Amino acid sequence: MAVRGKRIVRHGVLLGAGLALSVAASNGAPTPSPAAPPPVTPSLPSLAVFRAVGAAPSAPYVGVIGDSTGSQLVKPLAALLNPRGVGVVSATMGGCQASDVDLTYVSPEYYARHRYCAAGTRLQQDALTARFHPRVVVWADVMEWSDIKADGRQVKAGSDTWRHLMTDSWDRIAGRLGDAAIVLILPTWWAGYPTDSPAAFPVGRQRALFRDWAARHQGRVTVVDLAPAICPSGPPCQQIVNGVQLRFDPVHYTPEGMRRAIAAIMAGAPVLRRLAGPAATSGPAN
Repeated sequence: MAVRGKRIVRHGVLLGAGLALSVAASNGAPTPSPAAPPPVTPSLPSLAVFRAVGAAPSAPYVGVIGDSTGSQLVKPLAALLNPRGVGVVSATMGGCQASDVDLTYVSPEYYARHRYCAAGTRLQQDALTARFHPRVVVWADVMEWSDIKADGRQVKAGSDTWRHLMTDSWDRIAGRLGDAAIVLILPTWWAGYPTDSPAAFPVGRQRALFRDWAARHQGRVTVVDLAPAICPSGPPCQQIVNGVQLRFDPVHYTPEGMRRAIAAIMAGAPVLRRLAGPAATSGPAN
């Protein structure tokens, strides 16, 4: 989800990009949406590249995929890895899930503006692998929870069919990433919301499904849980923890929250800690 402001609507969260999650705290029913504006289709693929300046052409790369919670990780990771001779490439798409399923987002308006997401994420991930052959890919997104449109029908989130469609799409992600090791960041419970949010498929169930999927890819997928760093007392979570603001909306990090998140990722992912290339000075490149 793109970070464009911090406005929050209590019973229909607007998470930065104007995504009306439309999750009523009582029953998860969609809120009414106004007439949808025309979809905005970005020019794709569009990768943000942070090269280790002066590094050899064979220098390793770390890719990042997901929504804007993934996008937030890119520059801090580059600041940490570029001096070690490791480049960082963002194939994230603000407002879009990492998977190629056609999600409803529980919002007709948001869906109308993001119909490109399923195809766009494929293009981004294909370009990431083809151009940079990343050794490691960090995957972070919080979008995998709404109904799926498939074969002319709408598949209810959390159903057996939905779970199969979702995990099959995650298998396709793994396929698109070549032989890269995957660092999977579990979604953390939404700050300021009940533990069972979103009602369509709560965060706790999302986390369990991700863990089940990762267990089928042992040796390739490393699961990192940011909850101990971002929500140490467990759900329900808050933006402010022990007097320190760690998130500025239900899912996005403040600078201190990001510092703690990056530290937790590095601590939990030996494959990232071990990665090094020719010593270099960091800098962005296109």
